[in-house]
Amino acid sequence: MQLSVIIVNYNVKHFLEQCLLSVEKAMMGLEAEVFVVDNNSVDGSQQMVAEKFPWVQLIDNQVNVGFSTANNQAIRISNGKYVLLLNPDTVVEEETFHKVVNFMEETPKAGALGVKMIDGQGKFLPESKRGVPYPWVAFYKIFGISRLFPKSKRFGRYYATHLSVDENNPVEVLSGAFMLLRKEALDKVGLLDETFFMYGEDIDLSYRVIQGGYENYYFADTQIIHYKGESTKKGSLNYVRVFYNAMIIFAKKHFHSGGQQLFILLIHLAIYFRASIAVLNRLWKKIAFPLMETALIYGAIFGIKEYWEFRANYIEGEDGQYPLTFDLVAAPIYSVIFVFFLWSFGAYKKPFRIRPILTAGFSGFIAIATVSYIFKDINFSRAIVGLSSIATIFLALTTRGLINLLDKGNFFFTEEARKRAVIVGDEEEGGRIRKLIRGELNYPVEVLGTVLTGEIPQTDSYQNIGQVAQLGEIISVYKVDEVIFSNKSLSFQRIINIMAGLENKSMDYKIVPSGADYLVGPQVIHSSLYSGFSFNLARKDLLAKKRSFDLLTSIFLLLIYPLTFWLYRKPGKALRNLWNVLRGEYHLVGYIRLHPEGLPEIKQGVLNMLHRVHKRGKNTGDYSAGLDRHYARSYSPELDLEILLKGFRYVGGN
Repeated sequence: MQLSVIIVNYNVKHFLEQCLLSVEKAMMGLEAEVFVVDNNSVDGSQQMVAEKFPWVQLIDNQVNVGFSTANNQAIRISNGKYVLLLNPDTVVEEETFHKVVNFMEETPKAGALGVKMIDGQGKFLPESKRGVPYPWVAFYKIFGISRLFPKSKRFGRYYATHLSVDENNPVEVLSGAFMLLRKEALDKVGLLDETFFMYGEDIDLSYRVIQGGYENYYFADTQIIHYKGESTKKGSLNYVRVFYNAMIIFAKKHFHSGGQQLFILLIHLAIYFRASIAVLNRLWKKIAFPLMETALIYGAIFGIKEYWEFRANYIEGEDGQYPLTFDLVAAPIYSVIFVFFLWSFGAYKKPFRIRPILTAGFSGFIAIATVSYIFKDINFSRAIVGLSSIATIFLALTTRGLINLLDKGNFFFTEEARKRAVIVGDEEEGGRIRKLIRGELNYPVEVLGTVLTGEIPQTDSYQNIGQVAQLGEIISVYKVDEVIFSNKSLSFQRIINIMAGLENKSMDYKIVPSGADYLVGPQVIHSSLYSGFSFNLARKDLLAKKRSFDLLTSIFLLLIYPLTFWLYRKPGKALRNLWNVLRGEYHLVGYIRLHPEGLPEIKQGVLNMLHRVHKRGKNTGDYSAGLDRHYARSYSPELDLEILLKGFRYVGGN
């Protein structure tokens, strides 16, 4: 047996299916075996493997044992001269296995090998080749010095940036996403260290391969797609914590006491430094635009107040001077309320839509009128509040128009803004994918046409807009946002080469596996089936948040009921519903249908997704089923808040 391929899977069914399709083609002509070790997935991965890939040896774990343990399970029963550890979110070229096995055969000193990896946008992934994170190597990486001197062998050692990405070279550390190991070397240095649950195990194994007298090689003569690349978002606090804790385990295992203490100190500094940067960066991205808009709205309110004073003093001859309280208290509160409603109704989400802006302006007027009625200190002219509402709408439309102008070259925006996409494939497959996108997937892109992989037929169709050799020019001329490849029409190798060759950082790429009814892209699956997804409403932590949201919101709405009862369509029923939500009999937001099959069980809701889309009468059939599935899959307290704000009047419904 020449090759044993081992794939550890956890809830990425569609990625795994595409990976296995590419593996099946790559192993042709080789004596090979494939293991899939599933770590207790709940998305139907096990059934998919058993039904579609019966030649795969499936190890079905009943608990998530972690990456290292799962790989070791398969390594122990493998028979190949070489063992390949492969991530499920990868796509290999048809010749990849032949090339890497031949290189290992010709290079006896090679104990392990990694390949050139690109992400889902065709960009080279630097973790394809790395150095051992010795204390000073880690220091240069953590504090950004390696970025300043990428070509320096000393400073650029972490990602071996001093080595060409297009040349084969010995390196110190390989990625566990694609790590080919000589079984003889594994027998000598040992299997993966199961102390590492996730992250760090590839660094540890690479280091031990070198200590065992072998070399690790970066092999540039083939390339693969690794969709998630930095699979857990590196800005997340969880990634920072888990990754750097793995580095501490590595240091305690391999470094002497002095180097170990220095490394651990650097790691702790890195955790605080990176965590602080991550928090500040995430916070700034969320609040920068709202803060700017708050300032603009405040300026508009102040200007309206100044005009109203002028009007009163010089036109009507009255003493219309407003107190300092207006500038320092009322106007800031008005501004914050308007921005709060813009945020609540989704006016900061792209693509920008007009309706949330109009709704937020009107709701802000109602809210300010209500609040100022209660708190007399900020109760000023209703005319100023009304004009401020109009100014908020105007400013919101203008700022988003300017953002659209910078992003897309078009000031205007509509609620139906869509990405412009082309399909790359033959005419027949292009037609099938086009129907799939418009039909089952309901995927929101504008398909401009098909870029043909062969000759343009004599009976040319308006749907055909060129040949694959012209793809770069087509993207430029038609301002294409997304390219959808048909794997039935193009080999994985050709798709990967096209993606890597275009090097368009703003381009999105999707692949439709041969005969599949779904699209695969970076960290995204577009499928007509929801079995590939886990449901947020099945998570105990989110269910606890849902109950907390119900409790706090019902208490608040009951407290202000004497002031707001007139806003409900059925005030008496609204009072009873809120009381039942407080008691835990109902959820404030639930499914449209009673006990929908296949979805997590929750209590009946007062409101539902139909109130979000303003189609309350359309409560049967596939439309409602789709909305219920979306709610179960995408639930968050923010979604409940949005539905409540949009359906507030209907809290007294059934």
